[in-house]
Amino acid sequence: MQASFTPIDFQARRGNVAASVKAAGFDAYVGTRQGGLHYLSGAFMPWRGAVIVTANGDCEFVYWAWDTSRVRQEGHDVKITPFTFSDFTKTIAAKLKELGLEKGRIGIDLAHPGAAQVAPGMICANEYLELKELLPAADIANGVDLLDNVMLIKEPAELERLRAAALVADIGFNAGREAIRTGVTENHVAGAIEQAIRDNGSTWAWALTGGTEVGSGVRTGYLHGVTQQATDKLIQDNEFVILDLHPMIDLYLADSSIPVFHGKPSAIQQKMIDCWEEVVETMMKNLKPGRPIPEVVQQGIDVFEKWGLKDYCLPTFGHGLGTCARTRPFINLRSTDIAQVNMVVALGTHLYMPEVGGMRLEFPAVVTESGAEALMKTPPKVHFN
Repeated sequence: MQASFTPIDFQARRGNVAASVKAAGFDAYVGTRQGGLHYLSGAFMPWRGAVIVTANGDCEFVYWAWDTSRVRQEGHDVKITPFTFSDFTKTIAAKLKELGLEKGRIGIDLAHPGAAQVAPGMICANEYLELKELLPAADIANGVDLLDNVMLIKEPAELERLRAAALVADIGFNAGREAIRTGVTENHVAGAIEQAIRDNGSTWAWALTGGTEVGSGVRTGYLHGVTQQATDKLIQDNEFVILDLHPMIDLYLADSSIPVFHGKPSAIQQKMIDCWEEVVETMMKNLKPGRPIPEVVQQGIDVFEKWGLKDYCLPTFGHGLGTCARTRPFINLRSTDIAQVNMVVALGTHLYMPEVGGMRLEFPAVVTESGAEALMKTPPKVHFN
């Protein structure tokens, strides 16, 4: 599937980050997260790299030399200084000195407060220590919000790409559901999903949790479990099946998981389904502008508690979505964000009962005045085969 999108103004985007740096009292932001590299370059950058954005509006990249030529060709007016071997932090420090910022206040991708997961590309401990040694007079601090505050609200061109990625997720889900039959392996179903999303334009299946995940039967019911890499387990009758896929379209991700039930549920499985679907409806309806994220989270937890299934749920309901799926807003009780129009999230709802089975929702949605609007066409409910 070839899509024609509204062009992104990368210079304006970089200017917005520079303004964020200046407003926060920093001299420069050194971003190492993959999502930030994609956001500011317009090129796929899987290897170690950094983007340096100054309060004065400079934007330059430091990137692994063996992939630099491609990024220059495929990116948008990308200025790159290549590095080789272990010279990553030395090259960053040299660029900051060249910019006269060796004594400046520098924000780096150090940590995401309130998030258990580490975003791909977050700075390593040894790199932090090396920067401190190479720039002894600099004030180096956590700067993730310098970028996240800009990425939080999606512009129209981003929403186009996120909707396109979500539609590819629809295609992948349908292909996976059609492949589910008694006696086929989880790997077979994952392969059907992969072919479908690739044939429709996905350029990368986000690999952080095992790529395209397929779990069935008892493998869906790990207590508080959120990872089911596909295996050679045979799918059987009367089982939950988790399909979790992550297509990428023009660097924008869809994080999608919608449950399938293969066969006829038992009484306890049906109770789980009814509870889970009520929680999903509650979250979709209440994620409205002006609502503190923890308030909405508590409403979801309250529904699990009403059904007597709180011990089997996760008290976390998703995360932000864009060029990364490890970004704000984190939809949990520790979030400091307030829902805003055009926030895009992968809305989550998790319920896992050992030996019985489980359901996972990862659902691309945009915050609107009336609640969360689905970006996928597939309804966020349990689908029966």
